[in-house]
Amino acid sequence: MWRTLLVVFVVLFLLPSVVVADTSEDIVVTARGYIVDAPGNFTITYVSDSEVDLDWIKGPSVNNTMVRVKYGSYPEDRDDGYLVYYGTNNNCTDSSILLATYEVPYYKAWNQRNDGIWEEVGSEEEANFMSMSFLFTVLIILGLVLFVAAFRWRDILVSYAAALTWLAIGFWWIIGDITNFGLEDPWVQILVFIPFILAFAILLRLMNTEIIMEAKGKKWTEYGPTPKEEVPNRRTTYRDELRRRIGGRR
Repeated sequence: MWRTLLVVFVVLFLLPSVVVADTSEDIVVTARGYIVDAPGNFTITYVSDSEVDLDWIKGPSVNNTMVRVKYGSYPEDRDDGYLVYYGTNNNCTDSSILLATYEVPYYKAWNQRNDGIWEEVGSEEEANFMSMSFLFTVLIILGLVLFVAAFRWRDILVSYAAALTWLAIGFWWIIGDITNFGLEDPWVQILVFIPFILAFAILLRLMNTEIIMEAKGKKWTEYGPTPKEEVPNRRTTYRDELRRRIGGRR
């Protein structure tokens, strides 16, 4: 009996059976053989608004590496965008980049095997850095706000903050590498005096204010408007009058 049950179990559960599907679907499987690794540790280092350094690891059996850049999106292939580098090194410098624009530069690198065969995957990295020109513009806006505040309110701390801000703008303009405000053009060389003139004007106004206030017998802490005297309300007046009468009776 147990032999019969064993045979039935083998027939029902162990032997292969045909399963009929309700519908059919064609499946395409694409396989590619290993060629060579893509550039590893592909990194971008900010140098200035017009220069970045690129580094990568080539890997074994790699002869050349190609690096391309495209603004707004990654290069789709080795013919898309602009050629940055093609050679045997594992680093390069792109001194033609423009970071002071609204479009972000996107870099992509491919490795080439010793026999000339390319790998097709590549390594990608975006140069999404804060532009020095943008920071410089923000500092100018801050300087203008403080400049207006220094002339609107006679406050010594605000005046010193405005003067120091414009001095920082002037020195940064001279010694910094700012793409959109470079000193190559003569008209820019003339404009670079404006921050120092504004800082000097703020300090002169501060000195003049101190002279006028000292002539009136006031200290710099008293430069602001005289606070209004507190006007007592009816309840306070009645209470003070009541206390005065009670005290007088004693």
